[in-house]
Amino acid sequence: MYADSLRERLDEGQFSTLGRAYERNQAERIERVRTLVKEEKLVTSEDYLYVGVLLSSSAEEDDLIAASASGLKAAELGDDRGLYVAAEALDRRLMHRGRPQRYGTQYHYLEVIQKWKLYPTDPSTTDADRAMMGIPPLVELKAREAELNEEVR
Repeated sequence: MYADSLRERLDEGQFSTLGRAYERNQAERIERVRTLVKEEKLVTSEDYLYVGVLLSSSAEEDDLIAASASGLKAAELGDDRGLYVAAEALDRRLMHRGRPQRYGTQYHYLEVIQKWKLYPTDPSTTDADRAMMGIPPLVELKAREAELNEEVR
C-alpha cells in the first residue's frame, strides 16, 4: 500500500495538486490500514513504520494520533525511521489545529506569494529535541524552504 501511494504521488509530480484519483485511492488505503490496526495485524517494525506513514497523510485527528503511536512502536522495535514518522504526525496534528509545529517537518505553499514556507515552529523546541527524532536542525529546515522555492521556478 505504501509503495502504491508513493508511486501515485511521484506520478503526479512534487508540485502539482494531487488528483481526485489519488485522494480516493489514498482514502481506501487509509481505511485498510485502520482495519489492520483495529484487528491487531501489525507485527514487524516495518509494518508499524508504513502504517504510520500512511496514516500521517490523513487530516483526521485519530489517524494522526495512531500514526504517531505506530512510528514510536516502529522505533521501539528497532527502526529509528519511526521517530521521524511520529514527529511528522505530531507536527501535522498541531498544524491542523492552527498551532505551531514542534519539530519542523511541515511546509505549506502560500498561493498569494507563490512560495513554500516552513510552517511556524514552536520556539521552545531545540535542535537537540529535533535530533532525538531524526529531524535536521532548524537552520537546515529553513534552507530546505529555499530549495523548495528554487525547484518551483
